[in-house]
Amino acid sequence: MLTIKLLRLALLFLAPFILYGGWLMIARRRAKGHPPGWNDAPLMWLSTAGLVLVIAGLFWTAVLSGEDRDGTYVPARVIDGELVPGQIVPADPAP
Repeated sequence: MLTIKLLRLALLFLAPFILYGGWLMIARRRAKGHPPGWNDAPLMWLSTAGLVLVIAGLFWTAVLSGEDRDGTYVPARVIDGELVPGQIVPADPAP
């Protein structure tokens, strides 16, 4: 699960570079004279755009993760040699 989240964040960071690469391919086909290349790339702006997308993705995940916010967190523990994962125990409804 963690690797999927890391891959998603890496894809968000690389998205501006991938889009720029696609634009480069189109621009090279249409170029007359000096075709653009990666040496002309605005790497600072592409990196900043990727970082903004990663931060937005982290914010989106934190806000819309779907975890139950009502209840008590019970941390992971070892019972009879078995690891029991942490969980959120629902709060008791008020009578």
